[in-house]
Amino acid sequence: MLADDVYDIIRDGLMSHRIPPGSRLNLDQLARELHVSNTPVRQALARLESEGLVEKTPYRGFAASTLLDSKTITELYGYRLLIEPPTAARAARCRTDAEIAELESLCNSDAITQLVTDDSTPDKLPQLDVDFHCSIAKQAGNSVVVENLSLTLTRMCLYSLYGRRGVAERAWEEHRAIVSAIRAGDPDAAARAMHVHLAAGLDRLREALG
Repeated sequence: MLADDVYDIIRDGLMSHRIPPGSRLNLDQLARELHVSNTPVRQALARLESEGLVEKTPYRGFAASTLLDSKTITELYGYRLLIEPPTAARAARCRTDAEIAELESLCNSDAITQLVTDDSTPDKLPQLDVDFHCSIAKQAGNSVVVENLSLTLTRMCLYSLYGRRGVAERAWEEHRAIVSAIRAGDPDAAARAMHVHLAAGLDRLREALG
């Protein structure tokens, strides 16, 4: 088994909460369970640490990252509301046909419906959400935003509400509204659509967390 395979397996366990937040990750035990040496497990955990999904503490080793508190979640959405609407506006100004096609493929309604109803791949739809938002940032041409947004969204995947009935459909309808504005080359509409989507996402998360 390659290091990438080990990474995918552990990441899937973290994203699906089969590995509970805050639980200790025993390197030797993981190596035995996956029938590999310690090296690819250590490499996978280091990679997951860089993404914020795993934490390393001196003398204690690795553990699954704990869930964020409500204040931090609100601050992360505040960061996104500052960064992503103008990023979407720039993407609308810089759009190409190939880039629009990529965004539309990520929002394909049939594919989304299939993922919503497929309980065997709980991490696929949250990852598709990360890909969508990062694709817009890439099209806007700002590599710093792409890097920081990717890390932020990956950590926030732990709070995905896509398993809740109707949530995924609403979120992806909002995605399609963003793409429509970008395709039209309307920066103001793209920024508004992104702002509406993020504000609604925060409201949905607050409601779910009580």
